Amino acid sequence: MQVFLDSADPREIQQARTWGAIDGVTTNPSLISRAGPDMQKTLRAVVDASPGPVLCQAIGWDDAAALSGQARWLHAFSDRIIVKLPMSPAGIMAVQTLKRESPGMKIAVTLVSSIAQAYLVAKAGADIVAIFNGPLEQALDQDVDLVAPVRTMYANYGFTTKILSCGRYPRSFGDFAVAGTDICTMRFEFLTLLYEHPFTEKRMRGFMDDWRKVFADRTWPVAGA
Repeated sequence: MQVFLDSADPREIQQARTWGAIDGVTTNPSLISRAGPDMQKTLRAVVDASPGPVLCQAIGWDDAAALSGQARWLHAFSDRIIVKLPMSPAGIMAVQTLKRESPGMKIAVTLVSSIAQAYLVAKAGADIVAIFNGPLEQALDQDVDLVAPVRTMYANYGFTTKILSCGRYPRSFGDFAVAGTDICTMRFEFLTLLYEHPFTEKRMRGFMDDWRKVFADRTWPVAGA
């Protein structure tokens, strides 16, 4: 499973890269707008900071021609951009048009919230279906398992569309991985939680306390020092 950072902040992206944690970046209209008024400068900074693909969303949801035009521009902006289109009749129409024109253009469909929608996305030929598991769980206050049934459905019909899950917490991250999602994207504050667990911290503090009682601040010799 690949891990993407949901961010339009190059500093966050660079920090996550230093951890070796991420394979790419997802953005959305809210993240881009919060970064400032120069949308192209923001997008260039994100692409430059990302270690891999960048998902960038076309603006709007009910005009297939406008969505297709933006997709063409984004595709020309960088070959690392995967164009995100909305889950709507116009969005699905745009996927079909663009795939006929440019089969190699990478396209994701976002805001997918049901198995039926995921079927339409794959049938249209999109490369990625972005399932909003985390937001759905928060909105409904219950577990929402869409990855496993979508994975089964895609296998039933031979669809090759990859599944992207929107994660929130370590539990859901693990659930997505077990269910077979291809990509999990998380905001920076949620990504940091993957490294944390109260048992891990408790045991590490115990190890350090025992060590310092005997050796104080000494450590093993450092090679080459």
